[in-house]
Amino acid sequence: MNLTRGLRMAPEPVFTVGCDANPYFVHLALTDKREVVPRCAEEDAYVAAVRAIVERHHLTAVLPNSSLEMMVLTRRRSEALGQTAMRVPSLAVQEIAASKWLTYQRWLQAGIPVPKSILIERPEDVERAFDEILTRPVWFRGSGIPGRGVGGAALPCNKPVQALGWIDFYQGWGAFMASEYLPGENLTFLALMDHGKVVTSQGRQRDAYVIPHVSPSGITGAPAISHTVHRQDLNELGTRAILALDPHFDGAAFVDFKADKDGRLLPTEINAGRLGTTHHFYTVAGVNFPYLLLKMAMGEELPPMPQYDCLPPDLYWVRTLDAGPVLLRKRGSELERVW
Repeated sequence: MNLTRGLRMAPEPVFTVGCDANPYFVHLALTDKREVVPRCAEEDAYVAAVRAIVERHHLTAVLPNSSLEMMVLTRRRSEALGQTAMRVPSLAVQEIAASKWLTYQRWLQAGIPVPKSILIERPEDVERAFDEILTRPVWFRGSGIPGRGVGGAALPCNKPVQALGWIDFYQGWGAFMASEYLPGENLTFLALMDHGKVVTSQGRQRDAYVIPHVSPSGITGAPAISHTVHRQDLNELGTRAILALDPHFDGAAFVDFKADKDGRLLPTEINAGRLGTTHHFYTVAGVNFPYLLLKMAMGEELPPMPQYDCLPPDLYWVRTLDAGPVLLRKRGSELERVW
């Protein structure tokens, strides 16, 4: 939805076709045309449907904003897209980024500071996690290992019995990891990359979440309040985290960070090839990431822009269910509504 909103705010007309596997939800799309497609797990049918849509509407670019669909379209690019443009990282990078455990291992090998983590394959590993990870609570979450089917499922645990029950509930042995709990700030770094070079980027701090009470961890993945920040440590670590996956990384990426008790930022996961959920914040504030990504895919020249901190600090984006969003600017202790 926010990808489409960005393209609708582009400085030139952009014809869009939106797809969904749900015949009800597809009607929520803000695109010029809407198409129902099979789920990408039905790979042959999905590829054939995308190819038919590309040809029927004479599309010149495809912007996948789902990691699963992106991997299918990358793996079977010539069949699905023909000569239609798409600017995404390599399939190998996408597969690493889809797994929090594989990402952790890659960052560890690259010398990037990461929270101590342990793969949970059997009940004894839970006991080992509480012995070796000294912070409390210990953070248990789905590892994202491909094929294991456990996604978020995050739970901070103070006792092994809590983790054992949680993992049993998800039948998650071999698909969970335990990590050091990080109590500090929650930040993210979004960048557009051109073969290993940062085109432009922006950092943001998450301050509150939509309906946090529905999640045991209080984190739902949908920020209700967030604001732009200028932090050299975030810019440097964000860039290192992306390039550790591929020194020639191409396309969009965003890296999530949490701070430890001493304020040191540690990366927790990366999303490769897509823009996330709150990037419309940046479009409204003046930097249209979807439009820039489209121009990159088309091989068109981009306007000059800063590599880092492309927006002013202390811009706030506020939203919740059925309300907002609004853009606010902080001046001293006062909040001024901008949009």
